[in-house]
Order: sequence, then structure tokens, then C-alpha cells
Amino acid sequence: MSTAKWAAGLLIVMGSTCANAAVNLTPAGDGHDTVPVYVDGHGPYPFILDSGADGTAVYQWFAARERLARAGANPQELSGQTGATQVMMYGVNDLALDGRHLRHVTAFALPNRHDAGNEAGVLGNDFMDGTLVVYDFPCHRVTVHVKPVDPAAIVRGGAPPIRAGIDKGTTLLTLPVTVNGFTGVAVLDTGSRETRLTPAFARAAGIDASSAEFHDGEPIYGANSRRMIPRNGPIGTVRFGGVAIHGAQAQVIDLPVLEEDFGGKPAMLLGTDLLGRYRVIYDHEARNVWIRSSTCAAAP
Repeated sequence: MSTAKWAAGLLIVMGSTCANAAVNLTPAGDGHDTVPVYVDGHGPYPFILDSGADGTAVYQWFAARERLARAGANPQELSGQTGATQVMMYGVNDLALDGRHLRHVTAFALPNRHDAGNEAGVLGNDFMDGTLVVYDFPCHRVTVHVKPVDPAAIVRGGAPPIRAGIDKGTTLLTLPVTVNGFTGVAVLDTGSRETRLTPAFARAAGIDASSAEFHDGEPIYGANSRRMIPRNGPIGTVRFGGVAIHGAQAQVIDLPVLEEDFGGKPAMLLGTDLLGRYRVIYDHEARNVWIRSSTCAAAP
């Protein structure tokens, strides 16, 4: 989905029940992968398990079809990649992913997508708190380990975690990422299909998005449905979490969310086009991240 921060502090979580969830990642038809989620006992429906979202959200078409009850009469601010907008809130009594439940949730209503995706909604960091999540992208599988759990038994190989930063005013985790020798900050964003750099990051890394090597990409709309055109092309060598990707492709685009959150400093969204080569172990609550090889190949 168009990754965003859902306005922090508006999500209400009254409690959860626990079980380890191991599920397949299924293509949504638009480049996203989804997990099967039951909503108030109905489903399963395709949701994005999104480290780039503070909290849970549902698409407007899905809220209407399922006749979800409005939560309050007034809209709330939702901040997305292309800027902020006002949206209504809906109440969900129970969200379940293979035995892992989140109950009594107030979810943001997302405007319907502009592409072929069939996603019903987004599970954000609210759902993943209290867990250790393993995104094994090459194996097309996600496992949600409910705490307490021994990370060493899951990570394997004795690798220390990357101690993540946090995007101020949100719950989103950040990592240092180096592009062509220049190091900036990146939001870890499993809800973004593409890695996206600000023009400031591109310039600092010696990337000319106006060159013939780049071309206009598909439009990005975001939560406020504002149409923005990225420039797609080669960005060179990208390093993060102890791995290096040579000849990486990405998008250069002046996203309002990155300008707002990082004050014009070089920043980027680290998306599943690059993360998808690896096994990513994600402990949002402890702010620890591991980038490991998958047993199902991928990588370079």
C-alpha cells in the first residue's frame, strides 16, 4: 500500500490473545503481498502487514461492504506518503491472523486504491507489538512469534540486531542506509512496494534522476489521493543491515511525508523491492531488526 504513518495515538487497543501465526504471503495483484485476516469472524481477507503504518486501517469499499460501524462522528487526520487528509474511523471488534487476535480496534478508513490491488486493509505496528515478526520474503511466508520468545533461536547464526531509530511523532522504525557511500536515514517499510529516495538523498549519493537512465514510473496516490510521478532508475550500491545490493533500482520522488518527518534531510523509504531479497526479523516493540539470508535463495 502507499505506506504512511497513521496519526499516532488515535488507535485504541483493548487487549489481544496470543498464538504463533505462520501464514503465506499472497500477491494482491498490484505488487503488494498480503496475509489472510479475519475481521469480526468473517474472511479471510487480504491485509498488508505493514511496518510503515502506526496502526490498523481498512479500505473504504471494505468498510462499506462489511457494514462496519463508524467510530465517532468526526474525521481524524491520516498522514500518508503524498500528504495528510481527513478520514472517518471505523470500529472493529476482532482482527485475527491465524490465531493472533487484536480486539476492540478503531481503524482508519483509507480511500479506495487507484490500481488493481484487492487489499481489504492494513495491519500496522499496533498488531505487531508484543511479537517478533519474521518476514521471509523469498519463502513467501510470514511468522508472528508471540512474546516471550528467544530471538537467538529464531535469528540463528548469532547475528546482533540493528538497533533501529524511530521516526519522530510516529511508531515507524528507521535504519541507516548507505547509497554509493553516502549514508542517510530510511524508514523500514514493508508496506511500500518500491524503495523511494528524496531528491536530496539522490543528489548526495550522486544520482541524477533527470538523466536518460531514469524514466517516469507509475503514479503514486497515497492516503490523500494526490497524484505524484516518481522517477525510476538505477541508484548504484545500497547497503543496510550488513548486506549490500549492487545495481539496485529505486524511485526518486519528493514525498511530503519524508519532507515533513525529516525536515528536508536526505531520507528514503526502504521497500520490499530491496527487503524482499532477505529474511527480515522485526521486533517493533524492542526496536530491533535483523536482515538475514533466506533458506529459499534470493539475495543478490
